[in-house]
Amino acid sequence: MLKTLKIVTIGSAVIVTVALVKYKPMYEVTFAGEKIGFIENKEFIEKKINKFLNDTTGNIAFRELNEFPEYKLMLVDRDKKTAKNEIIMAVQNSTITTYRIYAVTAEGEQKAIVDSEEKAEKIVNEIKENLDEKIDLKLGITEVYTTEYNVNSEEEALNTLNEFKLAKVEEYKKQVRIQKQKAAEAARAKSVASTTRVAASGNISGMALSIPVNGTISSRFGAVSSSRSSAHTGLDIATSAGTGIRPIAPGTVTYSGYKGSYGNLVIINHGNGIESYYAHCNSLYVSVGQSVDTNTTISAVGSTGNSTGPHLHLEIRVNGTPVNPQNYLY
Repeated sequence: MLKTLKIVTIGSAVIVTVALVKYKPMYEVTFAGEKIGFIENKEFIEKKINKFLNDTTGNIAFRELNEFPEYKLMLVDRDKKTAKNEIIMAVQNSTITTYRIYAVTAEGEQKAIVDSEEKAEKIVNEIKENLDEKIDLKLGITEVYTTEYNVNSEEEALNTLNEFKLAKVEEYKKQVRIQKQKAAEAARAKSVASTTRVAASGNISGMALSIPVNGTISSRFGAVSSSRSSAHTGLDIATSAGTGIRPIAPGTVTYSGYKGSYGNLVIINHGNGIESYYAHCNSLYVSVGQSVDTNTTISAVGSTGNSTGPHLHLEIRVNGTPVNPQNYLY
């Protein structure tokens, strides 16, 4: 029995020795149900994997791996090559990486994404430069977590935000223009409302005339003063600036614009050689060729041209010669 035991022991030793010469212990690695290859040092691979998963440099917020490699110890041919790189690559390809990036928002809408908060703040500050404080773009910076690393360059982000800024500035200017237009229309409506309707108070060549504006006569026809080189050719009616002026009779506008000492002037041809002049106006509401009647507000009282204060200079001309308006009005 001792002899048999010795023979078995020697035989086993020989078999083990031969096996160790031809084979070596290695780990067969299986990942995601697929056999990747063999490695000698399991701890080395696990350290590599953990280092990769714990790497949060740059914009990496964190990494996740849903399953890990499985290891099975076995004897394999000594010439068997290790598959360290293949195993690491397979793990990296299966890892979900979440990035931390920064979105620049305007009015709650994401406009651009950059890779750092510093860049986002710089962009916001540049967009705010020379921006009217009345224009609020509601700029903001939001920290974003995503598995898709798609960021804009600083130049791209600035271009996008500048386009948005310019559009909002134009929109604001448009609103200001509309508001001014509405204000002007309201002032004009107020001017029209301030013109008191009066009945016809006279006639010339059979044409009924109406008072163009109510007020106080401040200078009469034919008056001479140091401010004039000749006798006064019209009638001055002083009243509040902005008061609406209406024609003395229906007719056609033959002049509407600025004319020397008259200032802003409207001339209306009533036919039969009769014309009327409305001078020193603040605003002009009619244009040449326009037909008007005694319900049309043609202009507003002002003090343009050679004038000492808000008033209407009214002239009535018959065949080009000025006549006294008080022969027919006031």
